[in-house]
Amino acid sequence: MTMGALVAVVVMFIFIPVAVFCAVGTYALCNGLSFFGIQDLGLAMVFHLICLFTLFFGFNVIFNEFYFSSDIDFVRPWPVKAWELVAAKFTVSYYVDNAMQIFMVIASLAGFFYALKPGFLSWLSGILAIITLPIVPLCYCGIISILVMKFTNFIKNKESVQRMSAFVTAALLLGFALSFQILSSKGMDAVSFFFTTTNSPFVEYMNRLFPTIHFISRAIAFGSITDLLIYILINVAFVALLLFLAEVFYFDGFINLANNKKNKMRSLEQMLADSKQQSPAKAYFMKELRILFRTPAFFTNSVIVNLLWPIFVLVILKFQTYDASIHALQIYNLNRPKTVAFFLIIGSVVFSLVMTAINSLSSNAISREGKHFQFMKYIPVSYDTQWDIKALVSIVLTYVGIWIYMLPLGIIVHVKFYYILTAMALSFLSVTFVSYFGLYLDSVQPKLVWDDEMSVNRENTNVALNMGITLMISLVIGAFAYFFFAFFKVRLVLLSLILFVLLAVLNLLAILKSTRKGKINIATQEEM
Repeated sequence: MTMGALVAVVVMFIFIPVAVFCAVGTYALCNGLSFFGIQDLGLAMVFHLICLFTLFFGFNVIFNEFYFSSDIDFVRPWPVKAWELVAAKFTVSYYVDNAMQIFMVIASLAGFFYALKPGFLSWLSGILAIITLPIVPLCYCGIISILVMKFTNFIKNKESVQRMSAFVTAALLLGFALSFQILSSKGMDAVSFFFTTTNSPFVEYMNRLFPTIHFISRAIAFGSITDLLIYILINVAFVALLLFLAEVFYFDGFINLANNKKNKMRSLEQMLADSKQQSPAKAYFMKELRILFRTPAFFTNSVIVNLLWPIFVLVILKFQTYDASIHALQIYNLNRPKTVAFFLIIGSVVFSLVMTAINSLSSNAISREGKHFQFMKYIPVSYDTQWDIKALVSIVLTYVGIWIYMLPLGIIVHVKFYYILTAMALSFLSVTFVSYFGLYLDSVQPKLVWDDEMSVNRENTNVALNMGITLMISLVIGAFAYFFFAFFKVRLVLLSLILFVLLAVLNLLAILKSTRKGKINIATQEEM
């Protein structure tokens, strides 16, 4: 498959679905609220969520760009003022972090304009929003980073930043899930009031956090020139505050950082005393695990996601009108056990395919080596062993993360045990296939040059390619299985056998073909 075809797959199965989701969601929300004359509230809701997205993911980008980028020691002695250096680095961070957000903003505005068809000033305000929406959340990130580095000793390196970001993100996700659980227990009316009324707590809190959103939403919805001017002034004020704090405190942060550095080098005797001889395969496997678990960016994006996915499933189920509780599934299984078994088997296949692609354990396995890539060539471990171990890490972490929840669920719902075993076997083949295929994609053109670990996921096209192709395969398999089960009444045993053969063939192709070509890619990869 050519690079153009792979890019087309990513656009078709990742970017287009995200765009459609944003556009349709904004259209439905704003169209419904327009009957009450508060269509700006629907657009503000979407913008608030996008700004939260920017705030969470921009924190690492800003912090690393301001204090831990590879060029900082070279640029700092230049005869430039602190605010000029921060302005330049803020602009770079803006371009890096705005790539996905600008796509979401355009799609959301398309849905809004299609629903309400506003005038010229609204279009002008929308264009301004596309360009300037991430400024305030990124200014928050910049202000927090400057103040933290000036007045605390907490941050000693970029790993500290990533650990703090991972902890805050996990805490917020858990808090959101618990809050939503409490609200939904009071009924959907309570959920609607919390999110979609002008005096709702969520709207009030978010308007205080991002004061620009209220004004740009009104400018777009009602064509208000006053609201547009206030929006511009608030953005200018945030940027001015950031640059003022940078001029006063930015260089002091580097002094604190230098004073906090500690020498952690151990003597050669200590290292030899702590070393233990073991097999090359086991040592390489442990090396891969240590990198993943000890690097906060890798741990957050590739490991912890395998354990947090039930939170997202819970939130999605709470929006459904039917009862999706464990008790309801038990009752449904008593009446239609084969249907429940079918969805368990097909769901495990599709979910395993998608989950393996999402966690990117395999699709950035070689890119994670970075400047240490040559270590793969000169270490006394064969390419076969290294290749299989990298795939094994993806298989183990993904498969355990899926079935640590799915197995108890199947047992509690009383699905017959041989159906559970069938689902587990097909899930394993699905995880194995995507692991080897993603590893091959990363070997074609690994991203070995990066300033921080977040870039291995953010700027690695192999991750997106693997995800797009896997989504395509998942849709085909899911549609194929449902079509034959629902319309042709194919027996579940026969359908499972067909899926087993199909996945076995895909695994055979992935393991044999991609392993051979992947090792050639590694051997011929130019030195950095």
